[in-house]
Amino acid sequence: MKNVDDIISITGPRIRDAVSNFLIPLQTTRVVGREAFGELHSCVKELAKQLKGHDLVPKSLLNEIYGTMQTLRNEAPYFKGETSTLEDMANQLEMSLGLILIGESHEDRASGVPRII
Repeated sequence: MKNVDDIISITGPRIRDAVSNFLIPLQTTRVVGREAFGELHSCVKELAKQLKGHDLVPKSLLNEIYGTMQTLRNEAPYFKGETSTLEDMANQLEMSLGLILIGESHEDRASGVPRII
């Protein structure tokens, strides 16, 4: 299992870059970059996978995810025709954030299969 500091030093900059690459065009040119979001979500899913089993998680990266999620929800009403897309993106990030907080990853969730706790 990797050290949390190693995870932060590798995945942290990737997430911050992905957030910038997605949010800056969204807020400045009003363009919804689906590829940029795909990269961001991929980075967040990888973070969830790497942090699985760790009790301590970095607040700075959680804040990046949470802030992006909130920005998407705040911008959604102003994007005619893309409102549901932005809300879906926010929901995907919220799911990933929740998984990080409970120490799971996306691989732990099988679609259509009930969970036994």
